[in-house]
Amino acid sequence: MLKMVLLRQFVTICAALLIASPAAAETWYKAQTHHFTIYSDGKKRQLEDFAHEVERFDSLLRLLWNKEPLLNPNRLTIYLIKDAQAVDDLLGPRNTNVAGFYRSQAQGSFAVGNRKVSGNKAALSGKRVLFHEYAHHFMFQNFAVPAPAWFTEGFAEFVATAEFKRNGEWTFGAPALHRVNEIEYFGEIPIRDLLTNRPARNSEGSSFYGWSWALTHMLYSQEMGRGKLVTQYINRLNMGQDPLDAAEETFGDLDQFDRKLQTYVKRSIEWNKSPNALPYQDGVTVTELSEYDSQITGLTLQRLGGHNMEEVREELRQAVAMPVATSEAWYQLAEAEFALVHDDDADSAYDFTAAMAAVDQALALDASHMNANVLKGNILLESFDHAEKPDEANWASSREFFNRARATDPLHPWPQYSFANSYIREGESNTEVTKALEIAFEQAPESSELRFAVAIDRARQGNFGEAISMLKILANSPHGGDGAQETIDRINEMMSGQTSRYVDDDDTGTDESDEGNVAADEEEGDSGGDAT
Repeated sequence: MLKMVLLRQFVTICAALLIASPAAAETWYKAQTHHFTIYSDGKKRQLEDFAHEVERFDSLLRLLWNKEPLLNPNRLTIYLIKDAQAVDDLLGPRNTNVAGFYRSQAQGSFAVGNRKVSGNKAALSGKRVLFHEYAHHFMFQNFAVPAPAWFTEGFAEFVATAEFKRNGEWTFGAPALHRVNEIEYFGEIPIRDLLTNRPARNSEGSSFYGWSWALTHMLYSQEMGRGKLVTQYINRLNMGQDPLDAAEETFGDLDQFDRKLQTYVKRSIEWNKSPNALPYQDGVTVTELSEYDSQITGLTLQRLGGHNMEEVREELRQAVAMPVATSEAWYQLAEAEFALVHDDDADSAYDFTAAMAAVDQALALDASHMNANVLKGNILLESFDHAEKPDEANWASSREFFNRARATDPLHPWPQYSFANSYIREGESNTEVTKALEIAFEQAPESSELRFAVAIDRARQGNFGEAISMLKILANSPHGGDGAQETIDRINEMMSGQTSRYVDDDDTGTDESDEGNVAADEEEGDSGGDAT
């Protein structure tokens, strides 16, 4: 009888543990390189190889554009998961056939790719998506001159087919076969439309990427001067010349130029190959995360994906109930709680009690946790948007937490931007705001929310030309930019004396949620018919 009682008690305890504990996590590995922090739930050796490869790709871009690496760059975070289906699952039913994606944000830009290698050369592999998206990231990080949409996408496609072998040999500019198929299937885009439009949400939008790649590839061919004409064209655009006039002056008669492009895509495509090893930042450190940290890393990625947030929150609640709970786990729970109460349909919409409790636990375990301090400050500011009688002392209180985060990492853009934004939300502007915004923007120029904030700050100081130049980069974005163009129009009105009103916060198109992205700030990757 005693044995039966003990057995029943043992079964009951085991069942309780199964209910209370999250499912066992895959083992995650973390690679640190000069330019990247990379997480993968695959094999350690595969991650190490990829880390070297993506650093070689960065070196290739620097070679093409004659850019030296920064001494202390703001690393891009990359998550490598199993395959395109895993990426789809991460984003939820609104996305199909997505092989990877990239989000630029002040809080920390990141990319998601997949490890699946396909024997189908026409397939859009996870590595090509990552290379494509990193080319965008690199251009934002290194160039202050706006480029037209066709070149932004065309150049990313042009370099995305780069390959690096173990013996040091490397190639780039090989045919993007998935784009060749688009050209054949969807047909031609008239050259004048290609030079002046952004990709449409229809079949012409699908072929936009293919024709942008073809035009870029042709202009980087030996017979067309290896990109010299591109430089001339972009310079003319940035001197204010009309796009078609600049094209005529640079490329000659556009009808003849169009026929030349049609001929180019029908012939054998040449590409660049070198047997000489490409020098790159080759320091790579790979560490295996603990079972608990692996679990939190996986849940962090699910939270960033934004799908099934309620399930993510429940798993995080279970995770922080464990004796080994970390400040990072509590912070991730706080972010999930914070995001969920911003839903108007939530049972407790704009009730930040749970988010505040979780972030307080994170700070109790680690008072210097940078992101937790920023989140605490932002929660305090929510009362000014949602409370009937907000406590005015929260302005100063929030800045105490932003300043703690700034002290922890003086160069990270998120604390600097949050500190400056607290004054902007209060309707104030001062030299501290400008300094914080400039520090943040220097570290994350790819962030649209930061670019908007800095541009508006410069406009308020009368530096209209600088503000417009910064916003043109967003206005030319292939994935949006209407808000930026409206802001440019408003600044032009101010310059001509037609209005004295500066743009409001709402005019920027920014979102004051925890990720705060405008439309141009989030590029949900490239979708291909066969993403694996």
